[in-house]
Amino acid sequence: MRYTAASCLAGIAALLCGVTGTTLAAPVALSPLMAGQYAAGAGVDADFLKVPDLWKHSTVLWNEGTKTYGTGVPVSTFDWGTGLWGIADWKTVNQVGPIEGSLHRRVGSISFGDAEYNSQWGATWGNVALAPLFTDAQQSLQSQDNWTSHFFGYIRISEAGAYNFSVLHDDGFFFKLGGASGKTLELIDDYLNPRERLGFASNVLLDVGLYSFDLGSYDRIGAGVVDLSWARGGGDWSLVPTDHLVALGDAVAVPEPGSLGLVVAGLLVAGALLVRRRPMLSRPRRNGRSA
Repeated sequence: MRYTAASCLAGIAALLCGVTGTTLAAPVALSPLMAGQYAAGAGVDADFLKVPDLWKHSTVLWNEGTKTYGTGVPVSTFDWGTGLWGIADWKTVNQVGPIEGSLHRRVGSISFGDAEYNSQWGATWGNVALAPLFTDAQQSLQSQDNWTSHFFGYIRISEAGAYNFSVLHDDGFFFKLGGASGKTLELIDDYLNPRERLGFASNVLLDVGLYSFDLGSYDRIGAGVVDLSWARGGGDWSLVPTDHLVALGDAVAVPEPGSLGLVVAGLLVAGALLVRRRPMLSRPRRNGRSA
């Protein structure tokens, strides 16, 4: 892999920073895409793809003179320019291929990698599950390089407060958190990067409801990993729990506490009014006189 200080910084969005050892900026607010309480989730959908290790379709630009990304000619024009080199290649693979292996699956948490990551870095960064591409018997691939992952759905917030999100990655990724009125917060680390956990430079004030999210990652060679975690109220990072991950077709709104009681009370009042408005029936006459 080729790493330079410029290349590592070039793809980092303005809201992004390495969280450890930094002071967070003032919190930013993001309203939910779908407000209110929703039923617990059971995970989200995921796609895993692998391209041949000699894949020569990268459109990522490389400047050989300055040893930096973003200008110059496509990496694929060089003899060594095989495989995946950036988000542009992730988009190519996930939209048009060609691919060597693919797998679609519902996942309960987002924490995957390859065998090399676990053997070399698991003790430092934490072990993860093997990407399903490398564990499924029908999709078993000899090489565990040049693979992508894509996770999408909703993150369910059941308690309003300050949150942050981070992605442990190697080599690169993008993460989008969507709220009301089309507002989106993004984390991006493009090109090839040593493994790192990156989170928002500001905590995010979230209200109760569902927020859309889109997470894509890729690995070229060596260790590969992707892990989506959150921190609540300034606490430690932990995986986003399964019950807070909701698939796109699984969103079920639930009544607010007390709502059912109000509905029942309203029905009782309405019933009482109907009874009071019912006309009085006259009593039967006896011997031509009113009783």
